[in-house]
Amino acid sequence: MKNLNKRGFTLVELLSVIVILSVIVLIATNAVVPMADSAKKQVLAMEANTLVKAAQILYVQKSSSGSACFTYDELIDANLIEKDDEAYTGSISVEVDSEGKYSYKIWLSNGQYIVNGITPDVTSDDIEASADNASTTCSMN
Repeated sequence: MKNLNKRGFTLVELLSVIVILSVIVLIATNAVVPMADSAKKQVLAMEANTLVKAAQILYVQKSSSGSACFTYDELIDANLIEKDDEAYTGSISVEVDSEGKYSYKIWLSNGQYIVNGITPDVTSDDIEASADNASTTCSMN
């Protein structure tokens, strides 16, 4: 009998490796996608909270009284916040009562998620999925 020199894998061995790798990729994808969504929500919450100090400074610079609404772009133009890579849109309302206490409401969207009229100390739990018709404009109610 002739001695055959086997070099390589059989078709069954190759297919079984491909199936195992596919299962691993499927499991990894299901674990990573929710973590990425959670991270996007946390970043949006942090960005929303940074608007508060910037809005207060702009409010004082413009010598506003009562209530005012500043857009995200106005805060960037005033060099109070840095433009993020994301396509953020939004605004923040500032109201000062007769005792000099500031109150804020924040509207901010990154296109996928939205902070919708929330007071400061925004957490990722306050973030909602953004709808196509979601408004990021101040509404004084």
